[in-house]
Amino acid sequence: MLKLASLLLVMIAIALCGQVNAQNPPYPASQKIREVTFDTSTVLTFGSGSDQWPMTWSSDGTLVASWGDGYGWNGTAKTTRKRSIGVSKISGFPPSLTAEDTWGAGMGQSFGKPDALVAVHDVIHMFWVNGDSKYDDDSYAAVSYDQGLTWTLGTDRIFSNLPAGFRVRGICQFGKANSRAMDGYLYIYFGYNRHPDLYLARVDQQHIFEEDAYEWFTHLNGDGSASWHKSHHRKSAVFHDNQAYLWHISAFLHPDFNRIVLCKPHYDFDDDRMTPFAPKSTMSGLGIFDAPYPWGPWSTIYYENKFLDDHVKFNYMIPGKFLGSEDHSFWMGWSGWPEYDNISFIQGHFRK
Repeated sequence: MLKLASLLLVMIAIALCGQVNAQNPPYPASQKIREVTFDTSTVLTFGSGSDQWPMTWSSDGTLVASWGDGYGWNGTAKTTRKRSIGVSKISGFPPSLTAEDTWGAGMGQSFGKPDALVAVHDVIHMFWVNGDSKYDDDSYAAVSYDQGLTWTLGTDRIFSNLPAGFRVRGICQFGKANSRAMDGYLYIYFGYNRHPDLYLARVDQQHIFEEDAYEWFTHLNGDGSASWHKSHHRKSAVFHDNQAYLWHISAFLHPDFNRIVLCKPHYDFDDDRMTPFAPKSTMSGLGIFDAPYPWGPWSTIYYENKFLDDHVKFNYMIPGKFLGSEDHSFWMGWSGWPEYDNISFIQGHFRK
């Protein structure tokens, strides 16, 4: 009897430990997109030696992608000068992808890295961090008027009134060159490194780099609409995940479901949440969420604490160009470090 009681106590302790360590999704299951599956036999890898890779769908049909600390899509350490930040124009559809490395700036690393891009008509805007992205550096501007071939870098911090390290983390993408925009605004997500909260601002498409033009999400109204305020002091979180996130999120309109789909990384229970160094964190979780609007309310499509393997991944993106309409297929890209110091893609399917 004593042995049985001891065994029961051990089993209860294990169960409680499992509950403590369990990584629960931050939002209830989606009723619109009920499942996502991935085909691991389809994985493609390009751009070895370069990380980050936020993307936008340009009006010329290419994906304009920016990378950090590397050699671009085609370069290698033996053939190409290493750049701190660069741009590639990706053509085709997986698995048949090619790219042209069009531009780069800064030697090696720590000059700057990309945070987010968005194409509006024929102009491509980039937010980039002036400095090393793992610390409390801030958002700067870059703009291309020739579909990503050449770029002009801003020399001043865009958001001079925001706290240090509170910078752009992603921009909601509305189709090719923002052609499916719900109104005249861009919806831009902000946050801190390794923090559980995302915040949302909107800005007129014509004034993306003007701080005074921004309005901040304050709360959700009863009819699902959002309330906004000019002062960032009035802002409130638009998305919360206790497992936090690091560096990038991606969000886009899925036209077949008429839903905003958001992808973000998260920590597992035993990951190091304090270190700014990606390999030491061991973070490799993936969450995919959906909502009727860029501000929510959110539900969970997919929440996995170790996506594919336990190698570090800190940027996931599903380009709108890579959506399949009839079968709800898509291709998701990701980047990390050091094993995923590149851009990899995998095919997946959404299910109603």
